[in-house]
Formats: sequence, structure tokens, C-alpha cells
Amino acid sequence: MSKLKDLSVENFIAETASDSPAPGGGSVAAQVAALGAALGEMVYNLTKDKKSFAELSDENKTAIKADYAALNALREELVLLIDEDTVAFNTFMAALRLPKDTEEEIEARKAAMAHAAIVSMKVPLDTAGKSLQILKHMDSLARYGNKNCISDAGVGAFLARAAVESAVMNVRINLSSVKDEDVANQAEASCKCYQQEAEKLCTEIIKEVYQKI
Repeated sequence: MSKLKDLSVENFIAETASDSPAPGGGSVAAQVAALGAALGEMVYNLTKDKKSFAELSDENKTAIKADYAALNALREELVLLIDEDTVAFNTFMAALRLPKDTEEEIEARKAAMAHAAIVSMKVPLDTAGKSLQILKHMDSLARYGNKNCISDAGVGAFLARAAVESAVMNVRINLSSVKDEDVANQAEASCKCYQQEAEKLCTEIIKEVYQKI
């Protein structure tokens, strides 16, 4: 099967709509986040040659270029997570289907499921964290970006926040299968932190955008 990241938009959507449980919300969240980062990159590319950008201080130019580079890296990482999420899900389902006829098989199945549950939780947690990072690097583009495409910075911020919330939901649905309480508690704490910070950052960015349109 082709990697999800290599599918056309139409085929990815069709595969998501099919009776296959994967790709599901986790892979979709990663793709949405990647699109959010891409919009931030676009705003930079439509700003860098403008007079308004040339007139910025060297400090601001350096900061914006650094944010652009960070968004580029995040997008590439999130594209990989589109497939990693589905691989993690399939690994968990494979563990679930392991035989359980003998004591040895039961124990082996439990161990495989415990490992797969942690992996299935960690992938969307990574997506949530990277989606939050997008918001952190979108602010300068909302402040100094080309006004003709400043709404795209706002849409990018909305997508990043939606990806945070979506990925967090995918973390939490897997937490019940994570038997290590320390790992589960740490993941839940991270989720709450990501949600709170994403809400704050997105609100600030959208306020900045609406002041310019």
C-alpha cells in the first residue's frame, strides 16, 4: 500500500472515508497541522520580498526567518507522522489479534498490547506538541506578514489549534490501555498543558490578524 503522505488529496480523503479504520483522526490531525504550518510558510514567502519586510529591524527579520525555518521543519516532521499514526494503530490491532489460548500466549499478548498502547499514545502526543510549536512560530507572521495574505496566518493558527485538540483526543482514547500509571499521568499532564497554551496563543494570533483585516 502507498504511504498516506504520497496519496493525492482526493485519494487521502477517499481512504479516510472508507470502511477502513485507518487513516483515522490521528493521521488527519497530523495532516491538518502540516497544512497549518504550510500556510505560515506561504505568508513568509509572500512577505520576504516586500518593502514592508525590508523596512523591519534586523532583529525582527532574523526572528521571522527563524520562525519560517521552524515551520518548514515542523511541516516535514508532521507529514511523517501522518503515516506513523496509522502504523501505530495497526501495530495495536495486530497485538489485539494475537492468540490467547495458553498462559504463555496470554502473557505475550498482554506485553505486546502494553507496548503498542504506549506507541499509539505517543504518536498523537508528538503531533499535539508539534502543532503547539506551529502556533509559537506563527505569531511573528501574523504581526509582520504581508497584509494581503494575513488571513492565511489566521487560518494556519486555527488549523494548528484544531490539530492540538484532535491529537489530544487521540492520546486520551489510548490512555485507558496504558497500564503504566506514571506514563499515563505524564501524558495527561502534557495534554492539559498543550491545550491551555494552544488556546492562549491562537487567541492572541487571531486578535492580531483581525486588527489587520
